[in-house]
Amino acid sequence: MKNFKLIIAVLILALVSYSCNNSAVQRMMEEPVEPERAVGMSDWAGVEDMKWHIGTQEAVDVAKNMDSAWKASDWETMRTYISDTAKITASNGYTFASPDDFIESRKRQDSTITSNGATFDWKFTNLFSVDLDPTTGGEHVHADYYGMYTKDGKVDNFRVMNRYYVIDGKIVVWNSYSQEIIEPEPEEETEEE
Repeated sequence: MKNFKLIIAVLILALVSYSCNNSAVQRMMEEPVEPERAVGMSDWAGVEDMKWHIGTQEAVDVAKNMDSAWKASDWETMRTYISDTAKITASNGYTFASPDDFIESRKRQDSTITSNGATFDWKFTNLFSVDLDPTTGGEHVHADYYGMYTKDGKVDNFRVMNRYYVIDGKIVVWNSYSQEIIEPEPEEETEEE
């Protein structure tokens, strides 16, 4: 009799637990799950009514890892983060024929900088990802850099913004924009008469 009461109690608890869990699952299936917050606008054809959502760390990591490989001149690793069919446009409007064409141009640029006794360095100033439709693939990663080109003791500072469109861990579109930073010339001291 004692075992019978225990079995009945366990069955009742199991039924109550199943009922509660089943109701929660049904509510989740009925209610659409929306991202917490969406803002902004776009005038791109077909998505004018969508708003921007926060992207993912995974897309940001693609930009970070690609940048680390670039800084290390690890061209093979850098290439793994760029889609074979990526469209890459430089800040002067030049569109590279292929990702390999882009990487070859970076190799030539590094060689020229080195042969001129110059250095070229940069650092992130901010990096984030946004997404128009989190239910589909693809995120827009924005990477802002502060750059420094040094030659013969003179430093040329500039800002660069790279916009990457990342799908499945690969950059498929890369647009670059740059801005020179005009440093004020130091005033020359004049001798008083």
